[in-house]
Amino acid sequence: MIFWMQACDKQNRMEKQEKTDYGYNVTVTAPKEYPVEVHEGWLMDDKKQFICAMPKAGSTTGSWGYDGAEAGQAGNKIPYHLNLTYVAYAEKKFYTVDADLPMEKILEEFSKGFSIEGDPDENKIQHIEHGTYNTFTIGAAPGGVIVVFLSAGHHRVEICRLQAKEVFVDRNNFYDNPHARTQQGFFDTMFEIAVPKTIQESIKEKGIPYGLWDKYREKFRYRFVFKPYDGKDKFTFESHRYFNGETNLFYPQDLDKNEYITAAIPYNVNLSFTQYNTEITFDDQEMLKVFGDFKKSDPEKPLDIIIKPTFEYNDMKISVKCGDKEIPLQKYKVEGVWSNN
Repeated sequence: MIFWMQACDKQNRMEKQEKTDYGYNVTVTAPKEYPVEVHEGWLMDDKKQFICAMPKAGSTTGSWGYDGAEAGQAGNKIPYHLNLTYVAYAEKKFYTVDADLPMEKILEEFSKGFSIEGDPDENKIQHIEHGTYNTFTIGAAPGGVIVVFLSAGHHRVEICRLQAKEVFVDRNNFYDNPHARTQQGFFDTMFEIAVPKTIQESIKEKGIPYGLWDKYREKFRYRFVFKPYDGKDKFTFESHRYFNGETNLFYPQDLDKNEYITAAIPYNVNLSFTQYNTEITFDDQEMLKVFGDFKKSDPEKPLDIIIKPTFEYNDMKISVKCGDKEIPLQKYKVEGVWSNN
């Protein structure tokens, strides 16, 4: 019996390692302030066989931290090559990227997956199960910055960063129905239609913040530390969204380890305690400066983001600590504090 069980366990591990087909939807996304629209594109496998086309779902309406519209495009083979041509409305440019993808890393992330709560059993207990990704997303940021993600629900991981280059595409080849507009007329009209008015004004005044999405990709070692005024409460759940577009969940068994993570600066977190929960949104420029300054002055030391609830949990005070240095944050927003009951 022991030998049989060992053989089954070995076979299960081998099957998990050798599995190379994972079903996924394909989406294209962009920062909501800087929308893009697909012209044409596709994924191929390592045998140069077509997997699927890029979804032509109109102007992107999501944001950097979320997936775009699926529009019926999907695959189940590990993609090896990406070809994508799209228009960036805020920049008034077409871009194209034609590049190989890191197949081994994609396969590794699919196989590794993540932990997730399963459906309740007959005793209404939710057990932690293994899950994996179901969406392959191409993010397009200003300057031709292309970042590829795998995602599923509240789990999202970066696969690679690519560089697109500017390319000429005749506007009448882009439109289904040709228009009498000139090429520049097309760009000017779509800039007015697709780009939010506040961003139009910001671009005219300050220009487009090229390079920002590469700054978001820098990783730091840190953790969230809870300092309740009675000293008894603790974290029971954490959901993180990062400015680089990745996301993650942490359950009690993860939080009990009190370990540091390596991640980009936090954009938004949902934190649960014994009786309350809260949602906090951070300011990107403040976090880049505070984290960056500590990394320069104490490059080997990890950071603690200290969460201190006020009396009766009406509010949260937040600071970042590195060794014996602590800096209070000023620009975060506590979206609310709610009872778990």
